[in-house]
Amino acid sequence: MIETGTTTYNGEFEITSWDAEPYSEPGSTGELSRVRASKVFEGEISGTSTAELLMAGNDVGAGYVASEQFVGTVGNRTGAMTVQHWGVAEGAEAASSGHIIPGSGTDGLRGIAGKAVYSQDPDGQHRLELRVSFPAEVGQDV
Repeated sequence: MIETGTTTYNGEFEITSWDAEPYSEPGSTGELSRVRASKVFEGEISGTSTAELLMAGNDVGAGYVASEQFVGTVGNRTGAMTVQHWGVAEGAEAASSGHIIPGSGTDGLRGIAGKAVYSQDPDGQHRLELRVSFPAEVGQDV
């Protein structure tokens, strides 16, 4: 399938709910939890999402993996998609990355592909950057 070029979209989000359920496993040296979170996005990425996270943390660092279902608008396209992402932090250093699950886009987001980068500013503002492409329309010049 022919794809158009990659476009970057940015949005800010607020976490509107956070339901954590701690659990334990033999040999664990820190805290483990399952979390269900809801978010509201504004900007070039606008809409809502629900995420399921597995989190681990201790006195040195923390990490998570998540599957997140987004419904809303990216640029001028409206639909839904699923993002798989992860993050690791040690002290003030943090890394995060993710990808849109292939084939998960619906309606105007059908065919969306690319990378998701989640971040948090020092003032606490959460951000999402999507670097995505869409399949070329039939008959469209590429």
